[in-house]
Amino acid sequence: MTLLRVAEPQEERAHRLEREFQAVLDAAVDAVVLFDHEGRIELLNHAGERMFGYNEQEVIGLKVNILLPEPYRSQHDDYLRHYIEAGEPRIIGIGRELLAKRRDGSEFSAELAVGRVQGTDPPRFVGFIRDITVRRNAEEALRRSEAQLTIAQEIANLGNYVVHADGKFEDYWSPHLYRVLGRRYGEPYIGVYEYLEPMVHPADRARWQGARDELETSARSMDIEYRVIHPDGSLRYVHHIAQTTRRPDGRVLRQVGTLHDITDRRRAEDEARQMQDRIAHFGRISTMGEMAAGIAHEVNQPLTAIATYAQACQRLIAANDFSQEEVEAALNHIGAQALRAGEVIRRLRTFVKNREVRRELLEANRLLDDVVTLAQTDARHNGVRLVLEPSPQSPQVQADAVQIQQVILNLVRNSIDAMLTVPEVRREILLRTSVDSEGDVEFMVADRGTGVDPAAMAELFNPFFTTKPGGTGLGLSISRSIVRAHGGKLWCSANPGGGARFFFTLPAVPASAGSQQ
Repeated sequence: MTLLRVAEPQEERAHRLEREFQAVLDAAVDAVVLFDHEGRIELLNHAGERMFGYNEQEVIGLKVNILLPEPYRSQHDDYLRHYIEAGEPRIIGIGRELLAKRRDGSEFSAELAVGRVQGTDPPRFVGFIRDITVRRNAEEALRRSEAQLTIAQEIANLGNYVVHADGKFEDYWSPHLYRVLGRRYGEPYIGVYEYLEPMVHPADRARWQGARDELETSARSMDIEYRVIHPDGSLRYVHHIAQTTRRPDGRVLRQVGTLHDITDRRRAEDEARQMQDRIAHFGRISTMGEMAAGIAHEVNQPLTAIATYAQACQRLIAANDFSQEEVEAALNHIGAQALRAGEVIRRLRTFVKNREVRRELLEANRLLDDVVTLAQTDARHNGVRLVLEPSPQSPQVQADAVQIQQVILNLVRNSIDAMLTVPEVRREILLRTSVDSEGDVEFMVADRGTGVDPAAMAELFNPFFTTKPGGTGLGLSISRSIVRAHGGKLWCSANPGGGARFFFTLPAVPASAGSQQ
């Protein structure tokens, strides 16, 4: 069946088209303005009324440029005249962004498109105006955010990247990432991992590749520090963090990462560590200086014995009245005393030697035994008894033996000095190891001396604070730095039996971990 449309009377058709056109105008979200060849407004839709704050009847017959501020107002008349006189489309049929002006004088960002109404003479024009304030504000906010991010990355010396595995989007390098990796911004793009691979220091390459492989296959993130060699040959340290987004089937969709140049920080840390080691070395030498009298006595004893046995041998030989057994016995005594003196010197050299820090697995109880060996002579020389209470659990720590011995020996030396004015019967130092409630290894050095003045307690660990005449005030400060560097803490409290107790802790190494090392 063919549907035939009944002819519509011309007048009715005109009314219908007018109603439809008005409906389109009313439904439009953009402002629509109809104006003649002189730029006088003939129509303004409802959206235009809301946008500009005018009633349509108020603007009929007025120049359309009242909707624009200067310099756009004057420019609009020129554009219209050039089009009518010379057919030059400076604005007609060409969209542009500009500022529009409301009735109250406020201005806003707008997008303007003007077209000619076909079949009209003189020509008539229709303009479409869209308020793009929200879009421009968002663009400006994004621009500011990107600028702030760029500045922040420059200050922090880091850059970021995005790698799209599906190829639907372009990969991204932030501007500062080029500097972090020794490239000039704008150079031809290359994949960040392809560029990094030959740069990674040979000693770090296997570890870097292992982290990369794990990120590709199963891990969701990567956090690694390594060295890179820039194209100019300079060595840099970087901290590389990356995260992976995966598809439901586990395949990589996208990787986002940052590369932070931490060269300055690492160098500063190395310098600080070297300075701390030098200060600690100074502290050990200072402690040995305070123990000089006891050390001299410890060395003099075997030297005196050696001299005595040597003189006895000379007398026997001079009198020509000796047996082989007597001479051998004297020589054996001389050898034993020489070894004794040599062992004292060896221990002292080991203790005061300036050396690199070496962390190793140590038994906490053994650390106390070694310190007692060093401190026993000084303690006897001052009439002080050393009492050991080793932990039955034999806990282990990962530490530098000499540095921890330095801490314990410094505390013992302070305790000896604190008891010089008390009766000799009370001169006793208790050295104890235990495991505290948090699972850390706790060392304690307790004396029965004069104690610590409560007013001085807050200053006790500050550099150059001392209560001893001629003291440097560095011993406890150095000790606290050493303990903190080992992940522990150092503090003091009063001894219930009179005197003071000093405690410090070190993280314990589980027995299972210790057995694997």
